[in-house]
Amino acid sequence: MKKILALLVVFTCVGTMLIPGQEASAAAKINSWDLVDSSKHMDYSGNSKYMSFVKNGANTWNAYKKGVIRPASATNKSDVYCSDVSVTNNINATTYSNGKITFNKKNMDKINNAGKQNVATHELGHGLRLAHNTSVDIMYSYGTSRTVLSTNDKQSYDAAYKKY
Repeated sequence: MKKILALLVVFTCVGTMLIPGQEASAAAKINSWDLVDSSKHMDYSGNSKYMSFVKNGANTWNAYKKGVIRPASATNKSDVYCSDVSVTNNINATTYSNGKITFNKKNMDKINNAGKQNVATHELGHGLRLAHNTSVDIMYSYGTSRTVLSTNDKQSYDAAYKKY
């Protein structure tokens, strides 16, 4: 019974970890946790080989809500630390509620730059409290080459950011 319950709570899929979300509106879905700090920012750092994609992903979200995601600095402590793992599975990256994003080099190195951009932007979305959504969204549960926020991505971000 415990195994069945565990399977119902956490599912894995290609691209990311599927985390159950709460309905925020008809299409918007949000998680119960985020990595945004009390100053309404999510500051990132790390030693991942995909940091340029993380920076571009931050720019994608910041084009919609200016300045929320930013690099950590001496005055802005890191809320999210990005690193790499090398695991044989079908997961490109995972965002953890404790402030870690891990990119799986075994899978990330096989996808094109648009796919890498999608994964990084998607994982930052989880840090913003966003859950998985439809196939036209950055927040789709499978890796795609989508690099532009959809209406659903924006609605989910708006719903999640109401907390702040």
